[in-house]
Amino acid sequence: MTSGEEEFGDVSAVVDELHDRASALSDDGDALAAVFPPSFMTRHTDAETFEAFVEDSRWDVSSRAEFAAIPQAEFDDYVADRTSFGDFEEMLGQAGEEWMARQLGL
Repeated sequence: MTSGEEEFGDVSAVVDELHDRASALSDDGDALAAVFPPSFMTRHTDAETFEAFVEDSRWDVSSRAEFAAIPQAEFDDYVADRTSFGDFEEMLGQAGEEWMARQLGL
């Protein structure tokens, strides 16, 4: 196998591992807590956890479906008021990058 093929194989293994971890998160319902750990929340928001961040909102959220039902524009305004981000997409993007770095051990 050439050096390029070995590198591709390594990347492939990493992608497979990340996929497996993401699937496990989906299965155990702890995905938001994993993507938004307390260290992220205290650095970027006025809440210690994502759960507390949502509990402090005006919405009553006790399930994924209820969270998904929050109007996007209204949640974006809430995020802009309570975080260092302009909207939820920006917050989620930063959290996703940091989650990926943690998964890769960076």
